[in-house]
Amino acid sequence: MNFNQIKSIIDKHDKIFISSHINPDGDSVGSAYAMYKYLDSIGKDCIIVNHSRIPEVYNFLNEDKIFQELDGDSAAFIKKADLGLILDIGDFYRLGDVAYLVEENDIETLSIDHHGKSDNDLFKDEYIDVKASSVGEILYSFFKDIDHKISIEMMLGIYVAVLTDTGSFRHSNTTDNCHKIAVDAIQMGLDISKVYQNIYENSSVSRMQLLGNVIQKLNYDCDGELVWFLLNHDMIKEVNGSNQDFDGFTDFFRGIKGVEVSLMLYDLGGKVRLSFRSKGKYKVSEIAKKMGGGGHPFAAAALVEGELADVKSAVLNLMSTYINSKK
Repeated sequence: MNFNQIKSIIDKHDKIFISSHINPDGDSVGSAYAMYKYLDSIGKDCIIVNHSRIPEVYNFLNEDKIFQELDGDSAAFIKKADLGLILDIGDFYRLGDVAYLVEENDIETLSIDHHGKSDNDLFKDEYIDVKASSVGEILYSFFKDIDHKISIEMMLGIYVAVLTDTGSFRHSNTTDNCHKIAVDAIQMGLDISKVYQNIYENSSVSRMQLLGNVIQKLNYDCDGELVWFLLNHDMIKEVNGSNQDFDGFTDFFRGIKGVEVSLMLYDLGGKVRLSFRSKGKYKVSEIAKKMGGGGHPFAAAALVEGELADVKSAVLNLMSTYINSKK
């Protein structure tokens, strides 16, 4: 599929919803914002609706309340929609309850993604570019290719998506196109310093307290190349926090000298959420896949059925075996 085909699909439909994965991140929120502004500019009846609410740090993108958490009204819109534009999803069922509405009402879908295909490849149409840093970067190229003028609002969404998914242009997925986007954003007058402050210099007291508690209980394995930590609901409750407070912790601990891989294990009681980050020496997606998840080579995740002790033993054994085999 090419960009002209994407445009053709969008042009044929009038009532469109935009959605992304459970617990949306900067790329899914930013790219949804940019796509919404594009659809609105060409006269489409559209909404953004997700299974989960957006993190508070992205509220500056929601001053007009365009992001909706799935409820009765948004579900009614989805049921009548001509098209679902699904962004940054990785797997159809990461849509959460939105996925079941799509299935039950046989809604046409178009997925735009930079993750590889999963086993649940249930979209009617899809555009995938695994070399792109983010969906935001894909949308930038799309708008340029179809010769649609990028407004400063669209650029804001694109910039947020690229900034966050490249780790502020630090990660190995940063392309020359990412820097071109940054240049264009500056030349358009976007206040990139304010964007950065909104996202990265806006931490809650509870987040800082939680970070301090986790730091005191970090675990190291594989001669210091692997750092891992545990989280659970009680730890969040102890600091009067929320599930948004630990966003980015895995990336943060990857920055420790000598560490190559950072791993979070979040105990959900009967399920364990795993988050992997690598500096680039080890492809953590290989371990995530073995645990039933997936993602990018150096940033991956999994949701595993089972008790914490069993999942912890399994994933640490896999990580240890993998890292030692590469030495």
